[in-house]
Amino acid sequence: MLAIGYLGLALVLGSLVAKIAEKLKIPDIPLLLLLGLSIGPFLHIIPSESAMDIFEYAGPIGLIFILLGGAFTMRISLLRRVIKTVIRLDTITFLITLLVSGFVFNLVLNLPYNSPVGYLFGAIISATDPATLIPVFSRVKTNPEIAITLEAESIFNDPLGIVSTSVVLGLFGLSSSSNPAIDLITLAGGAIVVGLLMAKIYKKIILSCNFHEYVAPLVLGGAMLLLYLGDDLLPKTLGYGFSGYMAVAIMGLYLGDSLFRADDIDYKYIVSFCDDLSLLARVFIFVFLGACIKLSMLENYFLVGLLVAFGSIFLARPIGVFIGLLGSKLSVKEKLYLALEGPRGVVPAALAVTVGIEILKNADKIPQYITKYISPIDIAGTIIIGTFMTILLSVVLEASWAGILALKLLGEYKPKKQE
Repeated sequence: MLAIGYLGLALVLGSLVAKIAEKLKIPDIPLLLLLGLSIGPFLHIIPSESAMDIFEYAGPIGLIFILLGGAFTMRISLLRRVIKTVIRLDTITFLITLLVSGFVFNLVLNLPYNSPVGYLFGAIISATDPATLIPVFSRVKTNPEIAITLEAESIFNDPLGIVSTSVVLGLFGLSSSSNPAIDLITLAGGAIVVGLLMAKIYKKIILSCNFHEYVAPLVLGGAMLLLYLGDDLLPKTLGYGFSGYMAVAIMGLYLGDSLFRADDIDYKYIVSFCDDLSLLARVFIFVFLGACIKLSMLENYFLVGLLVAFGSIFLARPIGVFIGLLGSKLSVKEKLYLALEGPRGVVPAALAVTVGIEILKNADKIPQYITKYISPIDIAGTIIIGTFMTILLSVVLEASWAGILALKLLGEYKPKKQE
């Protein structure tokens, strides 16, 4: 009952804060984070231990809502126009951002350059956030292809962030498999195959039956089963599974595009349902992320968190974009805009707390070659605070300057006249 009370308080106060953010025309994420800090470590209304316990359930479920909703409304026809750039951003740029963020993290904490601790942080923090970008570009007038590129990148690097985090966790002894290469192939490749298969099955079922208001729980239930199958059942029985989160995104993309093109009435039911659930997920994830943080943790790791946040935002992301887009047709100004518009949000928030809890609960399993340089408590603390600072700074700064940079770097957008 106490957990229900905390969830209710988060929803009531989160709704008020989100409305204030809407009036101020700013993203709601920073205010939700500050709300979590206020009712958590500052006012002690929600103890950090209780917030972490709730997050174990709210985080994974919230990620399903976000990924399914974001992918469901992404059109494949629009994606084809920018697919080459998106693939580069979601592979080369993502990997470079992960590696540079990890290197900076290890450098700041005086860890060996090859310590997996830094690269775990890099994996967590490298995914950009559709929950921030989509509202921003609904207000900013700029080249739609640039906006679509950033939105598509953010939708598909969310599951990549989750997959890469799972792979790096294997080096900590906290994953069922210890072979990162095979993990990556099975997690990503299996997710694509299973996600497409589930989407095609659902497409036939939905188009042959008029589910209407029942279609949303039908689709959401399938997404939750994908997560359970890929991340729990198969790894326990076979030793290898697939990324349930990536499978959810693939399923959402294919199914949403198919139902949209078929002009099926059930499409609107699913979109409306996912929008509402995504809002709930955002409130829970960011309020409880703030509430998870202890004042002692904030005091101990604030400076470190600030430095690694700046490294990820102003060093890792730009280097990743410019290397990833070498030889592309985009201009230097367009690349610079892409480099400076990569806010972090829901997925890093959920991953940071989930990983922090996992490390603290299984501290005895972490290899000595890691713990002789940094304790499990410090690993969890620096990752959570570093992620918190990266999210807060990137959302506030990059949402604020999105319109100004678009005007300065891309010029005023003028739609092409149709002949």
